Amino acid sequence: MSDKTNILLVDDHPQNLLALESILRGLGQNVVQATSGAEALKYLLRNDAAVILLDVEMPDMDGFQTATLIRNRDKSFHTPIIFLSGISKNDVHVSQGYSLGGVDYIFKPFSPDVLRSKVSAFVDMYKQRREAQQQSALLKTERDFVSAILDTVNSLVLVLDSEGKIVRVNRALEAMTGYTFDEVQGHYLWEYLDDRTNAEAFFRSANSNLECEEYWLTKGNTRRLISWCCKALSDDLKAGGPFVVTGRDMTELRQQTEELEGFTYSVSHDMRAPVRAIDGFTRILIEEYSNMLDDEGRRLLEIVRSNTEKMGQLIDGLLALSRLGREKVVLSDINMVELAQTAFQEQRTAIGGQRKISFKVGSLPTGYGDRRLITQVFQNLLSNAIKFTRNEESATIEVGYQPGAEEDIYYVRDNGVGFDMNHAQKLFGTFQRLHAANEFEGSGIGLATVQRIIDRHGGRVWADARLGDGAIFYFSLPSHELKKAS
Repeated sequence: MSDKTNILLVDDHPQNLLALESILRGLGQNVVQATSGAEALKYLLRNDAAVILLDVEMPDMDGFQTATLIRNRDKSFHTPIIFLSGISKNDVHVSQGYSLGGVDYIFKPFSPDVLRSKVSAFVDMYKQRREAQQQSALLKTERDFVSAILDTVNSLVLVLDSEGKIVRVNRALEAMTGYTFDEVQGHYLWEYLDDRTNAEAFFRSANSNLECEEYWLTKGNTRRLISWCCKALSDDLKAGGPFVVTGRDMTELRQQTEELEGFTYSVSHDMRAPVRAIDGFTRILIEEYSNMLDDEGRRLLEIVRSNTEKMGQLIDGLLALSRLGREKVVLSDINMVELAQTAFQEQRTAIGGQRKISFKVGSLPTGYGDRRLITQVFQNLLSNAIKFTRNEESATIEVGYQPGAEEDIYYVRDNGVGFDMNHAQKLFGTFQRLHAANEFEGSGIGLATVQRIIDRHGGRVWADARLGDGAIFYFSLPSHELKKAS
C-alpha cells in the first residue's frame, strides 16, 4: 500500500491550480486538481483526501455550495476543508465558511510557506488517523480470531485481572457452570470454587507449571471436578495480571476411573478366596497324602501350588494398584536418604543375607510428597535392582540425585542384566515384562505401581539401560519449594 495521501485542489482557474501544485509538490503527496465543484464531488465519490483546498468564488457551484455537498456524505464528512478567497474579507463571509465545516479560511495572496505548513499538518493527521484505523481493524480481526478459537475449544478459559477478578470467559465455562459472562464479570475466581481459600492461594502462588484439582460450583449448586492452572500473560510476575486460567472437566473421567478401580478391586477381592482355597487344599494334599502319590503326582501338585502363589501375588498387586487411585495423597517433608536406606534394608532382609550387595546412597534433597507412597516407590525400584543383579558376583546398587528444571530427579542405578531400550515403552505397563518368568520372577505390576504413584505427585518416570550393562530408573517430583508453594 502506498504511503502517499491525496490533496485535492479545487479552483476554476487553471493558473491558480498550477500555482498551488507547485507550492505543495515538495510534500511528496498526490496532488489532484479539479476545475469545478462538480468535478471535485465526482472525485470524492471514489477516493479519499487528506485535505481539500477549495476556492470560494467559482461559477455554477461556489465553494460554500460544494462544501455543503461534501459534508452531506458520510465518507467525506470529516475531511478537512481550507477555503481560499481573493475578494471577501468580511466577518460574515468567513463565519459562513467555518459554519460549513471549514478548518481554515485563507485570503489571497497568501504565504506559500504558511500554506505548505498547514497542509502538511493535515496530511500528518490523516496518516496518523489512517494508521490508527488500520491498527484497530487488525486488532479487531485478532480479537475475533481469538474469540472464535476460545469458543470452539472444550476446555474452559478465563481471563483475570491482577486481583483475580474475571474479565472474560469462553463458552465452555458458561456451558459447564451455567453462569453467563455478565453474571461472573467482575467477581473473584474463587467465588465459584468449593475450597475458596485453597483456590486463592493457588492463584497467588502464580505457579504456571502446576495444575490444581478443585471442585467448581455450578449455577445449579452442583459441583464439577476441574483440573486447572493459572498463567500470567506477562513474563514479569511483579507487574501483575492479566492472568489466563485454563481447565479440563475431570468429573466424568474421575467417575469412570473410580468405577473401574472399584470393579478391579471387587473382582480382585472376590478372586482371593478361591485362590486361597486352592492353595490350602493343595498344601493338605502335599503334606498329608504325599505317601499316596507317586513322584509325578507330587511334581504336578507343586506346580499347582507354585502357580496358585503367583496368582495370589498378581491379585495382591492388582488390589494395591487399584487402591492407589482411591487413597488421598498426604503431602509432607520426606527425608529421602533415610527412606531409601530403610527400603533397601527391608528388601535385603526379604531375600536373606547370603548375597553380597554394595549399596550407596548419595546426597538426596528433602522430598515433598506422601511418605507412604514414596516408600513404596523406593521398595519397588530397589526390589527390582536386587532381583536383576542376582547373577552378579559383586552387585552394586546406588540411589542418587540430579537437579532438574523445577523438579527434583532421583534415580536407582544397578549393574544387573539391564534390558533392550527398544522395548522400554513396555516397562511401566501393567503385566509387562522384559525378561522371561523362568529367568526372573515377578508379577509385572511393580513398575506400573511406581508410575501411578509418581503421576499422582505430578512427576514423571523413565529409564535408561543397556542389555547386560545394568539399568537406571529415574523418577521426579516437583521441586520442594515449588510444590509447597502450591
